[in-house]
Amino acid sequence: MKRLLGLAWAATIALAASQAAAAVIYQENFSGTGAALNGKAVGPTAANWAAGSVYLDNGTVGTVVGNATGQAAHLPFAPQSGTVYTLKATVLNTFADWIAVGFFPAVPAGGSWTATNASMRHSNASAYAWGLTRNNATANDQEFFNGINTTNPLTGVNGDLVSPLAPVDVKIVLDTTAATWTATYFLNGVQRGTTQNLPAGANTGIGGVGFSRTSNTTAGTGGVVSNFELSVVPEPAALSLAAVGMIGAVAASRRRK
Repeated sequence: MKRLLGLAWAATIALAASQAAAAVIYQENFSGTGAALNGKAVGPTAANWAAGSVYLDNGTVGTVVGNATGQAAHLPFAPQSGTVYTLKATVLNTFADWIAVGFFPAVPAGGSWTATNASMRHSNASAYAWGLTRNNATANDQEFFNGINTTNPLTGVNGDLVSPLAPVDVKIVLDTTAATWTATYFLNGVQRGTTQNLPAGANTGIGGVGFSRTSNTTAGTGGVVSNFELSVVPEPAALSLAAVGMIGAVAASRRRK
C-alpha cells in the first residue's frame, strides 16, 4: 500500500508539474515580410490583430506624427478570475516618444483599434496595467502605470532603469486569484517594485492586450517589437483538487483489490 501511495504521489507531482506549465494564449514572433499587421492571424488561440497603419508584421513600428495622438495594436482578451497570466514582449525604441505594452479595454473610445487618435494610446485608453520604454533625455526612459490611463504611476519603479539603446524585455504578471487583482512588473527579467493592487474596475475593464505608441514630431521608423506572448498558469486550487482526486482513485482501486 505504501508503495502504491508513493507511486501515486510521484504521479501526482508529475501531473501537477505538467499542468503548472504555462499554456500559451497568444504568441507572435513578428516574422512577416513588412506587410500591415492589421488583420494578421495570431495563435495558438485564433484571433486577428487590430492595428494602426504604423504596425507591420515584421515588428516595425513607425512613428505617428501629430499632437496628442497615437496608434495601437490590439488582441481581444478577457481575463478569468482565479488565474495567473503573464504578458511579455520585447521593445526596441531609441526615440523620445514612447512605445508601450500592457492591458487594454475591449473597445476604444474611438470605436476602432485601427484608428489614429488619442484614445489609441495606453495613456488614454483606460489601460489598467502597462509599461512604456523610450530614449528621452528629459523624462523617465521606462515607466509603469498601475491604474486607468496614467493614474497610479509607480514612482518607486519608474526611471532610467535599463538602456533603451538595446531591446527591452517588458513583462507584466496579472494575478486574478484574489478578489482584488494584482500586477507585478519586470524589466529584463528583474522585478521592479512590489506587487501592486489594481483598481476594482480592472476586474471588468480589461478586454485586450497589445501595444500602443504616442505621437512624435518627426516621421520615420520609430521602433521594433518582438517576442510577444500572453500565457496562463492553471489555478493552484485546481492542481490541488487534481492531486486529491488521483490519490483517492488509487486508494479506491487498492480497496477493491
